[in-house]
Amino acid sequence: MVARRRSTVRLPAVTLCLLSVSAWGNPAAWHVNGEHGELWLLGSIHYLREQDYPLPPRIDELYRQADTLVMELDLDDLDLSAVQATFMEVGILPASTTLRTVLAPRVYDLTESRAADLGMPLMLLEHLEPWLVALTLMDLGMNRLGYRASQGLEQYLLRRSVADGKEILGLESLGDQISIFDSLSWADQEALLLHTLTDLQAPEAAMSKLVADWRDGNLDELALELTVDFEEFPELRTAIVSARNQRWAVKLEELLRSNGRYLVVVGALHLVGEDSVIELLSARGLNVTSIREH
Repeated sequence: MVARRRSTVRLPAVTLCLLSVSAWGNPAAWHVNGEHGELWLLGSIHYLREQDYPLPPRIDELYRQADTLVMELDLDDLDLSAVQATFMEVGILPASTTLRTVLAPRVYDLTESRAADLGMPLMLLEHLEPWLVALTLMDLGMNRLGYRASQGLEQYLLRRSVADGKEILGLESLGDQISIFDSLSWADQEALLLHTLTDLQAPEAAMSKLVADWRDGNLDELALELTVDFEEFPELRTAIVSARNQRWAVKLEELLRSNGRYLVVVGALHLVGEDSVIELLSARGLNVTSIREH
């Protein structure tokens, strides 16, 4: 069953897809008819700036049509201190192992340089697994640009749903998501870290391009920007994207067997490409329609 959540915990979402959006954009969205229910799919924006509000009218329209909000994570009964404790418990390197010993020298040096740029001494990250270093540096980089997870689309919709008394569901738990990263091989963790370090090389330019393409609903450009870095690391993409898409498609089809109206908000990376949630739902015989221009 899909995990239910009622929490309004504010913490950075664990994801690679960090987008912003113009206040007057026309984000792409999809409508899916099921056996008994219906849902709307929208790519999530985990980090936003204060100036990105108000959000595009399309988002409010979709929210008002749904009676249930579905997002990636199940945050039920979690608080920030508990989440941080879980990360630190799971993401610590084995004894006598350090970041320097598990990373290639060039990746380690680049990590040290990017961390210094963000005001983070590498000694504070030395005993963290590479995947957690990647997430930490990405969060710091976004915050430096003024983007906050607490101002992101998911937290915005979560607060509205709680205030309006709407049901809130999660497609996976925080533990599920952490285990995905923690189970990566050292090679894939290094690839993830290198992917993040590359993104941090020119974050403002990258974000500006993503903002424009999100605003215009330019799916071809989004697909290119969000998937190109994974081409050299197919196993990493399988773990972080493809396998999760498969699980989510099954759960969404399950939801559609009930009499409900669902707004499903997941990372935009999961809605583009050949193995996207959109393509998987269509392959399962469901009626998936783009509503971008409607």
